Amino acid sequence: MVLKKNFLLAATLSAVLWSGAPLSAAQKPDADNKKEELLIPAGKFIMGIKDDDPLGLVWATPQRKVYLPAFYIDKHEVTNREYKRFIDSTGRNAPFDEHSDTIYNIYNWKGGKYKENLDDHPVVNVDWHDADAYCRWAGKRLPAEEEWEKAARGDDGRYWPWGNEFDKTRANTMDFGVEMTMPVGSFSEGASPYGVMDMTGSVFEWTSSWYKAYPGSKRKHPEYGEVYKVTRGSAWTTDADPYGFTMSRTAQPLDYKHRSTGFRCANGPGKVKK
Repeated sequence: MVLKKNFLLAATLSAVLWSGAPLSAAQKPDADNKKEELLIPAGKFIMGIKDDDPLGLVWATPQRKVYLPAFYIDKHEVTNREYKRFIDSTGRNAPFDEHSDTIYNIYNWKGGKYKENLDDHPVVNVDWHDADAYCRWAGKRLPAEEEWEKAARGDDGRYWPWGNEFDKTRANTMDFGVEMTMPVGSFSEGASPYGVMDMTGSVFEWTSSWYKAYPGSKRKHPEYGEVYKVTRGSAWTTDADPYGFTMSRTAQPLDYKHRSTGFRCANGPGKVKK
């Protein structure tokens, strides 16, 4: 217990350094906003897929082994209930996407409140700045892309958190048929090898990483560089092929907001060795 407390204290300091900006008084962690974290052990894992993989996802090539020190990641995505504590504490604007049409404005908060019965649904319509600010307020940080992928698929190179065959009953994608967000943790059989939930389906998740080519890739893309941030995973708005894939990665502007995009936080050293 003492060891974990010391680890988390160091992780909190690391989170501030990682963000590149100090916490203001309004952004200090909320001691009551406790959330279950899972330990992802130190070691190498297989990241990406092979160049000749039949799925043909060129954005996830070339495959390589990456070493990560131990870190913690939230078991669940940040929920509306949790995010409301953040905006009440900091005065930050409530989630709202001005481009949402009348069908999906259920995810636009009005008067600083979310719609009834969405307490435990993942918060959406938050941009990268919102997600980063929340994690720092909670004494944490956004996960790096590498950390997100290891937490999602383990160290053996599997395609999905549960294995190599897609199963529509294990994730909230379009294949499942609900066609809206669901409470986090609704798919216990879809957990990753470390027990992390909803890493496929539910919502795309913000990471701290810039959208760049993987080391060793010869692929050119106009979005590569330090302009767009990586979102990982898939969402209730996507089907299994190819965007339901755990290795799916997209480039989004930092001010991007959408009903399919949310986040979870990480905790720990935040150093990636290629």
